[in-house]
Amino acid sequence: MKKQILFLCLILASSTIWSQKDLRIPSMDELLSEEKQIIKAPLEKDLGVTIWSDNFDDPATWTIDNNGLGGVEYGWNINDVSEGWYSSAGINSTSGGNYAELVNGDPIAGTQELDVTFTMTTVDPIDVIGLAGTNQVTLEFEQYGARFNDLQQILISTDGVIFEPIGDNLDKPVLSQSGGSAYPNPDLKQINLGTILTATNDPIWIRFSWTTNYPGSSTNPNVWVTYGWYIDDVKLVTNPDHDLEITDTYWGTEGLYYYRIPTTQVAPIDFQVSVFNGGIETQNNTQLNVDINSGVFTGTSDPASVAPLDTVDLTLSTQFTPPASTMNYTVTQSISSDSTDDVPSNNQISNVTFYVTDYIYARDNNDPSGSTSNGTDGFEVGNLFDIWNDQELKALTVRLPGGTNGATVGTEFYMKLYSLDPNTGDFVYEMESDPIIVETNMLNQNLTIPLVSPVFLLANTTYLAVAGCYTEGFRVSNAGGSVPQTSFFFDWSNETWYYTTSTPMIRMDFDPTIGIEENNINIQVGSVFPNPTSEEAVLKLYLANASVLDITVTDLYGKVISSNTMNSQAGQNEYLVNTKELTSGLYCIYINDGVNTITRKFTKQ
Repeated sequence: MKKQILFLCLILASSTIWSQKDLRIPSMDELLSEEKQIIKAPLEKDLGVTIWSDNFDDPATWTIDNNGLGGVEYGWNINDVSEGWYSSAGINSTSGGNYAELVNGDPIAGTQELDVTFTMTTVDPIDVIGLAGTNQVTLEFEQYGARFNDLQQILISTDGVIFEPIGDNLDKPVLSQSGGSAYPNPDLKQINLGTILTATNDPIWIRFSWTTNYPGSSTNPNVWVTYGWYIDDVKLVTNPDHDLEITDTYWGTEGLYYYRIPTTQVAPIDFQVSVFNGGIETQNNTQLNVDINSGVFTGTSDPASVAPLDTVDLTLSTQFTPPASTMNYTVTQSISSDSTDDVPSNNQISNVTFYVTDYIYARDNNDPSGSTSNGTDGFEVGNLFDIWNDQELKALTVRLPGGTNGATVGTEFYMKLYSLDPNTGDFVYEMESDPIIVETNMLNQNLTIPLVSPVFLLANTTYLAVAGCYTEGFRVSNAGGSVPQTSFFFDWSNETWYYTTSTPMIRMDFDPTIGIEENNINIQVGSVFPNPTSEEAVLKLYLANASVLDITVTDLYGKVISSNTMNSQAGQNEYLVNTKELTSGLYCIYINDGVNTITRKFTKQ
């Protein structure tokens, strides 16, 4: 059963704090200036009856509104020549010949137009019900291009004046130097209109619209950059009789999925799919079928009937709990029903492979693709982890990308651990590493970074493990995708948490031998948090034995601000630093256990 996670921390006046970090505006430095070579994708067979089509052979069947701009450099144009800066060949459509193309200047030359919306609309309305005798039809078209900061929408209208959006390309990844890809050439886009049109619907106009996805930043030239959008072979096709389509898949434990699970943290795993019936007939005895390691475990969901245009969640009736021993697992999933599916290509589920390991806890799929950065600003990025059994954590791991767009050698970074307050949703500081300087031999490697002192993780508690820096030049590799609000990004420039749907390669490492050479040191001290601080801060300390600590706070010139004696127990302790009355500046804290003296610095803002 997927859990719902509510985050309330760091609430500001803005309503976009918990927004998706993917929505940060990519800069021109991130834009790829060279078109990627795309292999033509095989198109799904057309099982329905085409009741209307247009392949742009006659441009007069479309009305174009290019905001009063002339020439082929701006807005929509219909011909057989690619006019844009990105693709020299245009779209490899089925019909060939003319196609529609969206252009907005050349971003390399800086000629993109700002504050524009370009539309292309059918001249005549289409009587769908009269042509098909039913509202069970699908709008489909072939497209090519890529997404940057643009909003590519499809809309319909019953009066030619008021248009309602029925689809877009926001499900496509952003293409930049950080990753992403262009669309397949061509890409078949299908929008089932059965849930939108009524059985007595008026005729409709179809519109394709392009503008920025960031209207609040419309003065920024980057939000008006487009690779281009190519469209051809627009059709209205009646729906097939039997068509189950998988619209969502989920596997994991309480909302989080792990590709590597330490033997100490194994827990029951759920499997679920969402199935949409895009056909005309009800699909009976629809089930999810799961097989793990060719018969080691098999299971099914309870059978369900899926009415036309309905969506049903199919959840495995029995959870799978791996044994607490190292093993590789491959999961094969499929759906079945009493009817033979007319379009089986849209209900295939990719195999899942995960591992039970000795010590590593990982949310990423170990296949680096792209990276996370924050331009010239510092940031933190990482993943949530659920802990099911009490366990001591000594280290986190991170992968830093190399190459042209990799982490900059010489950049200072750190690892940090937060716990999640279940009542408020706040991220609560637990511990961090000492600062690390990026070296060449660290790039494209999984680095194990010890925390300043071990942290005893509590069962049934959620933690956030991150890597971070305060300056530019730092990047963290991504591998796979995350469900919203399970991986997070903290922007130091506005001190705001966002969620990200990319999975950063940040892991927990429970290897008990990490830092074993330090076990004879009685005291280990974390960093002051928060830092900078305004009213108070916390210093976390870990002691091998109960001790009396002398704690002294001085200013930058050595003047003693406060001096206290603290009776500390073995294990983790906290010391509260009251900074409310201090003037702005740099301060030092000296911690002495009678043998060693450790210094930590903080800034009062």
